[in-house]
Amino acid sequence: MFKLTSLFIFVFVVICSINQALADTDPTRPFGYSATSSVTPDGKKLVLESIIHGNGVHTAVINGKVLKTFDHIGEYQLTAVNDHSVILRSKTQRLKLHVFKSNVVKIKVY
Repeated sequence: MFKLTSLFIFVFVVICSINQALADTDPTRPFGYSATSSVTPDGKKLVLESIIHGNGVHTAVINGKVLKTFDHIGEYQLTAVNDHSVILRSKTQRLKLHVFKSNVVKIKVY
């Protein structure tokens, strides 16, 4: 009985850890994906995580914050949301963040 209980607990722990690992990844991201980021002059990192287009409203998720055009993140204002990138502007700087790296490899599967 002890062996069966120990086996059940072990399997449960393994399943829980696999579920947690899967929950932390986006199943729709391309193979080899890594988000691009920009480091601002004050040392803060801005990471574009997602772009959402819908019914005339274009939003972007940057550092976990959902932003619409003309919203602010720190000193930067979101000025444009494109298909694969966004433009952020401050008084002195313009940043372009991309959703995917430019060197994503496309492979034909037969």
